[in-house]
Amino acid sequence: MHYLVLLYGDETTAAEPGSPAFEAELAAYGAFDELAAGAIRGGAALELSSTARTIVRGGGAVTVTDGPFTETTEALGGYYVLEADDLDRIIDLVRHLPATTDPSGCSEIRPLVTDELLREEGEALPDLWLATTHRSTPADEATAAAATSAGDRGEARAAHASFVATHRDRIVRGAAVHGDRSATTVRVRDGEVLVTDGPPPGVTAVAGGLYVIQGTADEAEAVARDIPLGDGEVVELRPILDLGAFD
Repeated sequence: MHYLVLLYGDETTAAEPGSPAFEAELAAYGAFDELAAGAIRGGAALELSSTARTIVRGGGAVTVTDGPFTETTEALGGYYVLEADDLDRIIDLVRHLPATTDPSGCSEIRPLVTDELLREEGEALPDLWLATTHRSTPADEATAAAATSAGDRGEARAAHASFVATHRDRIVRGAAVHGDRSATTVRVRDGEVLVTDGPPPGVTAVAGGLYVIQGTADEAEAVARDIPLGDGEVVELRPILDLGAFD
C-alpha cells in the first residue's frame, strides 16, 4: 500500500539554502533516503510557503492570489510517498525523518486511495510544482463521512481520474488521499516516539488530492485551475525545490 508522508516545520527557523545548516539537513535526509530506499516511491522538498499561489473557485469564477491559503506555524515543507504492508512499518520509517525529530516539526501519514506516477519524479524535469487541495472551512469528518454516499465517493474518484487523463502531458504524479480520520501524526521528542490520530493541529490539512505538475508557472496554474474540488475546497500551488542546484 502507498502512504503519503507530509513534512511540517516552522519556516521561521528554516535553514538558508547553501548554508552549513542547510547542507547538514540535506545530509540528514540523504541518510533517511538510504535507510528507507526500498520503500520510497517518490517525494520532494518545497519552496517556502510565501512562493505559493492559492486558487479558489466559486460563483462560476476562478480567483488566484499570491501566497499560501492560510499562514500556519507548522508549514508543509515537503513530502514522501512510501510503500509498505501496514501503517506500523511506515511509522517505524517516519520516526527517523528529520522533520519528525525536529523540535518544531512533525510528519503526517495518510494512506493513498490512488497513486498514479506518469513519469519518474527523479528525472531531470524542469519547473516542477506541487498542487494540493485544502478545505476553506473546518469540516466535521464524522458528519461529512455520513453525508457522503458511495456514489459521491465514486464520482470524486472518477473526476480525479478524468483530470489526470486530461492533463497527463503536464502531470507527473496524481494521488488521491483518504480523509482526515485516516491521518496519523508522528513526532519524536526526547527520544520518545509520539503517535497521535489526525493531522497536526493548526495546519491546513490536505483534503483530497496531491498533484506534481511540470511546466512554467502559468502552465502549472492553468492545470491547477482544473483540479476537481469538493465543497469548500481550494488549491494551493507551490514550486518544488530543485535540490540538484545544491549538489
